[in-house]
Parts: sequence; C-alpha cells; structure tokens
Amino acid sequence: MAEKPRFYDATVTKIISLSESVKHFVLDYASDADTRFIAGQFMMVHLEKDAKPHKKPYSIASSPSLKNKIELCIKRVDGGYVSNWFFGLKEGDAIHTSLPYGFFTVREPWEENIVLVGTGTGVAPLRGMIEKLYEQGCTKEIWLFFGNRYETDVLYENEWRELEKKHKNFHFVPTVSRGKNWKGETAYVQDLVKKTFAGKISGLDFYGCGLVPMCQQLKQALLEMNIPKEKIHFEQFT
Repeated sequence: MAEKPRFYDATVTKIISLSESVKHFVLDYASDADTRFIAGQFMMVHLEKDAKPHKKPYSIASSPSLKNKIELCIKRVDGGYVSNWFFGLKEGDAIHTSLPYGFFTVREPWEENIVLVGTGTGVAPLRGMIEKLYEQGCTKEIWLFFGNRYETDVLYENEWRELEKKHKNFHFVPTVSRGKNWKGETAYVQDLVKKTFAGKISGLDFYGCGLVPMCQQLKQALLEMNIPKEKIHFEQFT
C-alpha cells in the first residue's frame, strides 16, 4: 500500500545552472518536516494556475540521507507553466510541496549488477539512486548510460567522472547524438546498451528513466535481448 503523501513548505536555498535550459534547485525544509522518501521516488510541487490549484511531479535528484533537504533537476520547457515558474524563482523563495510518490526504486537486496539508463533530466532519480547505493556500501557493478543530444547537455558530468575515479565498480557511459566536438559514443542510448550487453544478459537489473519514446525503445531492445520482464524497471516522463 502506498504511503500517504505529506505536505510541507520548503525554501529554495540554492539554484545552480547546469546548462542553458536546466537548473539544479536545493530545497530546505523545517527541522520537524518528515521528508522521508526512497531514492528514485518523486515529489509534487503545488501552485496556482488561472486561480485554480495546479501540481506537477518532479523526480527527486538527491539521496534520502540529506536531512531536511531535497534536490531537483528541472528543464525549462517552452510553454511549460511550472518549469517557467521555477526558472523565475530566486534563492529565498518558498514553495509548497508534497511527497513521496512513485515506485521507481532499486530492488533490494542487490542480487544483480545494476544498469541505469537515462536521457536528459531523466538522470535525476538515477543520481539519487547512485548516491544512496554508495552510501549503503554497494559493491555490485553499476553502469550509468546517459544519452543527450549535445555535449553541453551532459548534466552532472564532473560528478560522474569523479565517481568513476572513486569507485572501481562505477562505469559512466555518456553518449551524444548531435555533438559538434564530441569524441565519445554517438549511438542512441538504447542501442548502446544493447551493444554493450549483447550476449551478457544474466546477472543484470535494468532501470530506465526519460521521455516515453526512449523508455519504450529501451524496453523493446531489452526484451529482444531476452532480458526477463521482472528485470526491467522504468519511470517515463511525458
């Protein structure tokens, strides 16, 4: 049974520009707020639109271990009411939220190696999952396949590079389909996953997050590889 969401106001304490269209927001909560969630879950942001209540889900981009603090990764969408509202916020502004929601979480205990696949801001819940896995001392092999159009869109790239240096079991595999000076992989992320794990389908648990077309294409690719359905997990954005 899903946990009943809890409603709290939060203060925007930090805003970091990650790219031309994506910002990282840090939300601080009062010390008595119960902000418990499981890495990979999402929250709701509540505001008004045309004098009526309006809400929008956003995946949480941080680990639950941060006390009274939650991080979001938000892309500004043309015509997107809430994303443009977010981009108008300043540090110190208050917002109304509720949490937790969703079932996109890493299955425990870890019996398989973990393959995380994201595109764009779909990397947000994967970031929280990875942070939590290493806080728990996970020794399974962990891959992050991260697909974007341009090299300037590779969010948190320095974090992933540093994590690779720190943990021998972490493998960061970015791919950029329209890069101008990109020297790395250029295949669509689902094709890269299929190529990487061709003939090596046992002992793997797959988690994909991004827009619906990518998730559906990744699911099809994994099924064609004979990955069992119970080893394929998704969070789809529209």
